[in-house]
Amino acid sequence: MRRALFFVLGALGVLQAEAQMQWWPNEVSGTSGVWLAEGDMRDAVDGTAFGAYAGWMTRATNGWAAFFGGIEHGGFVGMHRIGASSYGWQPQLGWTLRTGQTRLIGWSFSTGLAYNAKIYDPETAPDLEAVGTHLNGLVRLGITVANDSPLSLGVGILHTSNGALRRPNKGINTPHAQLVMRLGETPRRRVYMDGANPRTLRSAVGLALGGRDHGGYGGHIYGVQEIFAQSSFVWSPRYALTAQASVVHHGARRADPATDAPSDTLAAFVLDRLQPGLCAGWSWMFGRARLDLLKGGVLANPTPGFLQGFNKAQLFLSVHPNLDAFVSLRFTDWRADYVSAGMALRWGKSERECDTCPKWDL
Repeated sequence: MRRALFFVLGALGVLQAEAQMQWWPNEVSGTSGVWLAEGDMRDAVDGTAFGAYAGWMTRATNGWAAFFGGIEHGGFVGMHRIGASSYGWQPQLGWTLRTGQTRLIGWSFSTGLAYNAKIYDPETAPDLEAVGTHLNGLVRLGITVANDSPLSLGVGILHTSNGALRRPNKGINTPHAQLVMRLGETPRRRVYMDGANPRTLRSAVGLALGGRDHGGYGGHIYGVQEIFAQSSFVWSPRYALTAQASVVHHGARRADPATDAPSDTLAAFVLDRLQPGLCAGWSWMFGRARLDLLKGGVLANPTPGFLQGFNKAQLFLSVHPNLDAFVSLRFTDWRADYVSAGMALRWGKSERECDTCPKWDL
């Protein structure tokens, strides 16, 4: 009886160990760089920026991934010191995509969330002007070298901010180098979407809800609603040219420039708060995800304190063959105008329906 009990306990221990092994990351990485602080915030920088991360990555060389020389993607968690002891550490989590995994050099893109324990407060921390909220978004762009090896090197820039939901929001920009160590062979996964048919059109209409803070230091948050229609001309199975027409209802049009409070006399009519706009640019298609980088202008009623020209970044994720969820950021001169999220209805031949794309095996 005692032997049976020991055997059962031992078997449970082995099963528990195997289950825990499935949760272990398959890569770890370290970063080192410097925070490029603005203005008075430079006085807060007192050391090197560095961090450590754990990643759970998968790899694919078939389907649409073949157009990018193989890809590697997955989630990560980590800690980042931005280079200023007054701000401390910044826990992070998100998703990373790397291209060119069958080549020497590729691209790296990460997006996710970052948490700042120490932020601006007019009474206790008036000098901490980098971010005005505890929870912020992050974007990391870079180049990777020696992708298909146990050790690889990357260089890039990390940006964290809240997209103007609460100011001050000067943001944290950290150029850095990253050393990635793969703990074993990266698991392989099939990618079923095989690219888009060149010289075809893909169109969409979308509705987004968002907001922005008009005040310089934690003022009023104003709502933003946007409806847009856009069309993309597929240039190749991974690139497209995109044009968009939009109408934005911008709540900050009602802000009193002196007090930042909502005003009953400024932009009292709805038509005074509407911003029609046009923009165009480049799109990257990653199967279920796509990234649009657009440049354009507001045709009427520009946002107070902003020029009529703007840049726009949109990240779409397919949740249905004809439905996308997306997040969007409109900005100019490295200053965010508003951030929003919504749903878009698509039509046109999708990647899965591509009839001219060859199929690749693993």
